[in-house]
Amino acid sequence: MVIIETRDLKYAYPDGTLAIDGIDIKIEKGKKIAFVGPNGSGKSTLFLLLNGTLAPQQGEVLFHDRPLRYDSRSLNEIRKQIGIVFQNSNDQLFAPTVYHDVAFGPANLGFSEEKVESCVNRTLEYMSLTQLRDKPPHHLSSGQKKKVAIAGVVAMEPDVIILDEPLSNLDPAGASEIMELLNELKHLGKTIIISTHDVDLASRWADVVYVLKGGQIYRSGHPSRIFSDRALMEHTKLKLPAIVETFREFEARGIAEGHAPMTLLDLMDSMESPYTGVRCAVADCDVSKGQKVGLCMREGTIIVAAPHSEQEATGRVLSDAAAGDEVLVEDVRGSLSSKTGRIHVVQIPRVIEGGSKNVDIEGVRELLDKATFDRVGAMGTSAKVTAAKAGIVTDFDVDVIQSAMLSALRGLDCLVLASGGMAELVKKRVDERNQSGNRHIQCSIEKV
Repeated sequence: MVIIETRDLKYAYPDGTLAIDGIDIKIEKGKKIAFVGPNGSGKSTLFLLLNGTLAPQQGEVLFHDRPLRYDSRSLNEIRKQIGIVFQNSNDQLFAPTVYHDVAFGPANLGFSEEKVESCVNRTLEYMSLTQLRDKPPHHLSSGQKKKVAIAGVVAMEPDVIILDEPLSNLDPAGASEIMELLNELKHLGKTIIISTHDVDLASRWADVVYVLKGGQIYRSGHPSRIFSDRALMEHTKLKLPAIVETFREFEARGIAEGHAPMTLLDLMDSMESPYTGVRCAVADCDVSKGQKVGLCMREGTIIVAAPHSEQEATGRVLSDAAAGDEVLVEDVRGSLSSKTGRIHVVQIPRVIEGGSKNVDIEGVRELLDKATFDRVGAMGTSAKVTAAKAGIVTDFDVDVIQSAMLSALRGLDCLVLASGGMAELVKKRVDERNQSGNRHIQCSIEKV
């Protein structure tokens, strides 16, 4: 279902600069969309046209198949449905406290005082901002300001959230937190549209990528189609994602094969053939040059050990090595693979369903006591709060699904706390991976 469409959209600034030159796009509901392109390609101007801040000089913008109208009443309604978060959060935050900033949008839409308070309190809790409620926005960090700016849009309950360079000026931890939030909002049915210069982000995150150049859509499609096209990247002055560059180097050396991967998990799947020839390993005991040794996999690392009948692979070391040293092994015969771990998902109620308040924290602790998990992850606000209340230190709380699958492929058992329907999303992604991967990952779900 198409939620936003543009037809022959054109816009020029008063100085004559043509910013948007005949853009036709169709954005489907519930998708994650990334617009990439060099500075001056028209990304920011397009976003202002999509939510009615600017009116096109030619063409039209349609929302749910209806052209935008630019009278005050119509614009208020469209901005309730299509929220925009600007690149510089300081341009969006102006109220004396975080509460008043988040309340500005709902109040401007004519919500009753009771509904405004309800929307703001629910949004602050959902986004873990309650403790900042009475703080002046200008006293916050860049990451906190970005979250408050997003909260001001989320409180208006829009169908579409547009973010212009959402990770600009953020440290890695703040950037990861924002992307986790956007993934959660998408899972709640929101359509998320971003602009970014970060091709690594766009390649692993987006469902659809639009490449802008000179105010026009130069190319669009799935990230794998866009970012595997070297000629396209060169012509638009974009760089290849690091994963794609790594894959091509591996491919040239005969280590990997298949389609260009967009994620680390895809890259590892392209390399899952048996090990042959000379390999680097870690000695588990003292070995001598020319000694025949057994080989096994532990947590994704090749280990040299004394040979015995149960080992599936053997080789011959090229130099003396003490226990713990790296050593080269030649004439590797047999197949090297580690056992596959399992992923156990615990479904935590969403904030709107009571969140961690409706969780038996002792039951979660008992689950950890009864079963040994090598890695623990948390997806979504209520899952992270539950982990904190239970005293659980998480190993990953961003890119949780990929991190859990990569760990399972290394033979590690993983526990994932997931808010609401995200639990089913984990199971779905694992099942999809099992259909194409060489090794099967067991995945189970339970509710608390």
